[in-house]
Amino acid sequence: MRRERAGGGGLYATSRPFTTRPTLHQKQPWKLAPHQPPSVHPHPHHDTTFDSLSGSEQLRTVMRLLPHSVVVCTSASASASTTPLSSDSSSAPRTTSVPRGMTMSSFTSLTLHPTPLITFNIATPSRTLDAVSHSRRFNIHVLSGDADGARVAEWFRRGNADGLGVFEAGKMKEGCGCEVVGQKHKNQEQQGLEGDVRGGAPLLRGPGVLYALRCRLLDDEPVGGLVRVRDHVLVVAEVVGIVEGVDREGEEPFGLVYADRRYRQCIFMGMGMGMGMGMGMGMGMGMGMGMARRLGAKT
Repeated sequence: MRRERAGGGGLYATSRPFTTRPTLHQKQPWKLAPHQPPSVHPHPHHDTTFDSLSGSEQLRTVMRLLPHSVVVCTSASASASTTPLSSDSSSAPRTTSVPRGMTMSSFTSLTLHPTPLITFNIATPSRTLDAVSHSRRFNIHVLSGDADGARVAEWFRRGNADGLGVFEAGKMKEGCGCEVVGQKHKNQEQQGLEGDVRGGAPLLRGPGVLYALRCRLLDDEPVGGLVRVRDHVLVVAEVVGIVEGVDREGEEPFGLVYADRRYRQCIFMGMGMGMGMGMGMGMGMGMGMGMARRLGAKT
């Protein structure tokens, strides 16, 4: 596996509050919120007991107690070819690709040997899944567990509109602080990202991105890296390269997590050889003691 380096890292420990610039449609800044115990019911102010909930609602409630990694997946799907602006009618049509992206919380590693594999699942229908299935290549962006990472995650929850959508350079830069590496600005009526669709998955760069994992779908038969389970599709892919994000001052933060309907950050608290993580002030896993602090905006 190829690994591209652009900076260093280390343990992250902080108790300082932070704020950040709002997105275009969100005027309140991201900030650390005071600790609250986790919800024990999907509707905390409702008088319904846990035992009276359906099995699905009970599982939803329990899963809210578990932190999940938050990443952004990007890929590209083919668009209709466009006629070149050149007056030479014999010129070949220009092929563009349409960028797709989404925030997800089901990402995890699967195995490291003989080659590193990752997996996640996507609900159908999904334009991002269609792009992954078509191009068989995508990037997974590991987000920082701070306001910068939360801004990126929230930006890519907007869905995939027509055209560039969330990838429109000016809006994306102001909205989440990221830009697409190598993106070309064009004045054509139909915009897109030029290049080979099979290798054209957008690579995000910005203060909220710690690492980008370059991935391709597993070719193993019979499913080819895509397994349908009811209304979801499990994606299994090989990591072919890792790109480190922008240089960060000081110690590198842990990745962004999501629990109990909020983005959260892990912070190192304890003594010993390990780092633990729990919700609020609870005991963490491992030899240390940890906590997860929530980022103030609810999703």
